Amino acid sequence: MRVIIEGLGEDRALRTLVNGKIAASLGRLHVPATTARVQFSNETSAKGGPTARCSITVDLPRRPELHADVTGESTRLAFEQAFAMLERQIERDRERGREERRRPKKYYLAKRLLEPGASSQEPPARPVTSRRLLRRRTA
Repeated sequence: MRVIIEGLGEDRALRTLVNGKIAASLGRLHVPATTARVQFSNETSAKGGPTARCSITVDLPRRPELHADVTGESTRLAFEQAFAMLERQIERDRERGREERRRPKKYYLAKRLLEPGASSQEPPARPVTSRRLLRRRTA
């Protein structure tokens, strides 16, 4: 996985912190991330509001990208808030996958319940397969 940091300048301490946190957080994903892009920019507002913006974009294979964009008082504060937002997205995605694995699909469950002698309380019996059917066929 590549971590690309743009617009930070010579702040090595923050660069090391960003690299470490992003790598540790994305290392726990089931699907390894291909690229993480962290962009910093300074914005000046007319009334003296927040001036630092941090955008974090994570590219995952076969999945939509994760994105967090926050404006804060300083670059470090903006990064911490954007990173917290990214962590919540990752946790929400992980929880959604966990819930999908726990519940059987309705067609699978309906098929099992229509078998003679089946009940919703006992687990379904495993189908008997021969060794011949287990071999993978190639073209």
